[in-house]
Amino acid sequence: MIGVVLMTVSGCIMVRDGQVKPPAQWPPQVTQQAKKSISLLVFQAGQTAPPGQAVNPENAENARNLAVKAYTESGLFSSVTAGGQPADIQADITIGERGSEGVSWSGALSALTFTMIPGYVSQDVVSTTTFKDSQQRIFGMVEKREVLGFWIQFFLLFGMPFVDGPASIINETEYDMHRATIEEARGKGWF
Repeated sequence: MIGVVLMTVSGCIMVRDGQVKPPAQWPPQVTQQAKKSISLLVFQAGQTAPPGQAVNPENAENARNLAVKAYTESGLFSSVTAGGQPADIQADITIGERGSEGVSWSGALSALTFTMIPGYVSQDVVSTTTFKDSQQRIFGMVEKREVLGFWIQFFLLFGMPFVDGPASIINETEYDMHRATIEEARGKGWF
């Protein structure tokens, strides 16, 4: 019985590929005297739920909170609001995940060997931010992409207590993407 239980238990670890680097200096140096207000609209692309179930509102709330946190901490804006209230700048942020379709060959091999051979699955997390002025005219767009790798193997079970879980890594990735977006937009002179 213990053997069957051990064969169904596996460890998993999620890693980032490091394409999106956190800004070297955060919060950035604020040199402008007059700050503008910004309103954030955060969307999660590709969020679907099984039939008869609703999409988890906590995920949308978490994505919105991470965006508000990054824009507020930057110190570049007089006020940061979420939900589309009138502001000098509106940022439409779409966060989506693009994963590989189906099971990868390594995932299938891992499943056949009851995770004794490691399996690997990856997904792209993409953040697209469109900046608009108070008249809703688009004046800029920034896209950031990060690849998250997900390793599955029995022996990783023993390493799981020593690393951050997938939810924490996804949150950290989204937060870094917002900060990198702010840094790029500021570098282009948009605010």
